[in-house]
Amino acid sequence: MDEKAKLLVDHYQKTFELTYELWEQRNRTFLILIGVIGAATLLTFRIFEANSLLVDLVAKALNITDPNRVETLRKSFPFGILQSVLLFVIFYLMMNLYHRAVSVLRNYRYLGLLETEIRKYLNLLDTEVAFSREGNFYWHNRGWVLGVVKWIYFALLGALLLSFFVGKAINDISTGSRILIAVDALMGIPTLFFFGAYVKSSIRFDRATSIQNTSNQSDSQTSRSGAHGS
Repeated sequence: MDEKAKLLVDHYQKTFELTYELWEQRNRTFLILIGVIGAATLLTFRIFEANSLLVDLVAKALNITDPNRVETLRKSFPFGILQSVLLFVIFYLMMNLYHRAVSVLRNYRYLGLLETEIRKYLNLLDTEVAFSREGNFYWHNRGWVLGVVKWIYFALLGALLLSFFVGKAINDISTGSRILIAVDALMGIPTLFFFGAYVKSSIRFDRATSIQNTSNQSDSQTSRSGAHGS
């Protein structure tokens, strides 16, 4: 193996490790986002058990043991403000999820192109599978169920977001608080924008043609460059 091929292989390994780390971060962010939206939705729809449990946890954290004070806290607890804070947290997590998801998909496309270059430098035959794991081998052996998973994620996340936003908007409009309504619009619209961008990027890049077309374009550019140089 010559020096250039060795550098490519080392770079490939480091890129894969970085991509796997981003993949884990994306998954954790998704789970945290689902949990936060779920909790915020329970508060929005005034689920008594959830609200009561939250107040009890706050009272315990503040070391409030007097039943009368706990009851006063339960009646005056600022659930609307807490929901607005959770709305900001949801916006941040949604933006973070989009960033991580795009980075993962972009890195996998990059790894697929790297595999093509490495195979050329190593003079591997088409029948050999080395350095095809993230490109051709993956797409040729990917079950259709894996393609359905992302649609389930979209539906789950979208339904929770819609439930939370609609419920919060109804609550804030009923209270007549212009500040809370403004916060709804200020945080809700960008959150939905990043959700749409997350869905669009996942559909656009998570498919075989995305890798293959990029690979073909790269081969074509290389051929034109070689012909120009000659």
